[in-house]
Amino acid sequence: MIKKVFLVSALTISISLSATASEIKYPISGEWTSLYGYLFPNDAYKHNDKRQFFVNTFALNTGMEKEFNNGNFLGVYADLMVGVDKRQRNYSNGLWGHEIYSIFDNPYGRFMLGETYNTASQFHISAPKVGKINTNDSELVNFIANPNWVKDKHATAFKTLNSTSINTDGTAPKISYITPEYHNLTLGISYVPETYSRTGLVNRDASYAEKDGYIAAAYYTADLGFAEMESSAGYAIFNQDDKEASLGLSLYRSGWTLGGSWRKTYVDGGDFPITQISVNPKLPDYFDNYREAEAWDLGLGYEFGPFKTAVSYFTSKAENTKNRDKIWLWSNEFRYSKNLTFYLVGAKADFIGQTKDLSNQGYSAITGFSLSF
Repeated sequence: MIKKVFLVSALTISISLSATASEIKYPISGEWTSLYGYLFPNDAYKHNDKRQFFVNTFALNTGMEKEFNNGNFLGVYADLMVGVDKRQRNYSNGLWGHEIYSIFDNPYGRFMLGETYNTASQFHISAPKVGKINTNDSELVNFIANPNWVKDKHATAFKTLNSTSINTDGTAPKISYITPEYHNLTLGISYVPETYSRTGLVNRDASYAEKDGYIAAAYYTADLGFAEMESSAGYAIFNQDDKEASLGLSLYRSGWTLGGSWRKTYVDGGDFPITQISVNPKLPDYFDNYREAEAWDLGLGYEFGPFKTAVSYFTSKAENTKNRDKIWLWSNEFRYSKNLTFYLVGAKADFIGQTKDLSNQGYSAITGFSLSF
């Protein structure tokens, strides 16, 4: 119900904008990304996964925008996406999805309504991002299966955190406000009426799935003389789910970027306890183990001309079980033209579960391209 209200509101704004304003812009863009990966599993896990993967994703971004004489700006957007052979069915409807939202900019800040990520996730600074395979919410799991992160049409289970950004609510409909920048500092808040989203970490059958959430975030930049600094901080309260905190920092100088981030989740006395042994087939054992966990990443990147490269490391662990994830990445990107980019990635992953059958380790080589317009 909440989701329908938000979508109707965004569409109403769109209709009003179309009916009352002149000189409206209709931006449209899209991208096709095609990646082929080959898995080299450790011998002990060679029967836990297949070897070859060919993943294709398509995105179409549309909108209506209007700038007013008093400096105000109003935009309504509909972003559509679909995936082919994705193992992580993490769009709003599984292998396909949409994000419908509106943005209102004025001298007092930015207001956002609809299917967006929360402000802590939008502000988040982490290890350098190069190409389509990165450390946070990593698409690597489409090529090396992680039994700790399961999101398919039958069930959702995250036994560890999959990102250092606060992404528990994903793109659940929400209201957000971002302040104007003041002395290089920007603040943001988000209110989420219902935490569950197919793009987040929450199982739709969890007892707290329809509870609300509050997120606060800060973004700060500074010229340190020897480097340009970016930093972020976030804190979230998801009602009867968990509390979360995140920090991020990066330094840039002469093409080099060094960055890292951290996230912590915990359950307090007023929250539902983590599910250990489940009696509901839609709720696997430890499906919400991410609620008491920790994650961090670190990376070094370099860019010159059309080429970017980065090495990075991500680790995530549960507080009360031995579930743990380790990802090492070497990501490369070459922009051949404005519309065509090529990728090459080398990756190693150690995904440790409670048993050997619930673990996976190996290497992957991934290559591909994206075509945009």
